[in-house]
Amino acid sequence: MAVVRKARNISSVTKKPQPKVTARSTRQPSSLEEMGDINFGALDDSKDNLIVSYDSGTDKFVLVSADEILATSAEDSNINDPFVTQLEQELNLNTIALEDLDGGSF
Repeated sequence: MAVVRKARNISSVTKKPQPKVTARSTRQPSSLEEMGDINFGALDDSKDNLIVSYDSGTDKFVLVSADEILATSAEDSNINDPFVTQLEQELNLNTIALEDLDGGSF
């Protein structure tokens, strides 16, 4: 006659934990205000005529005036020749009023 033994199973069956699924939005910004690397402050009338420029010190885009850009570009005393040529072509000295020009004192 066959001998039947009772099996002892000490292992148990467990369900694997499900990995946590995280989703990130990949929608591109549709306006400048939605970008994370801007520092424009409140956009109102005081920001008219300003230009978007990158500030490497803060690693953000900021608004600056055209005068600031020209001053920065002239810091090394070397203004781009095509820019100077363009200014010479567009400036008409006959239309500049010099009546109120103060040459300072010497």
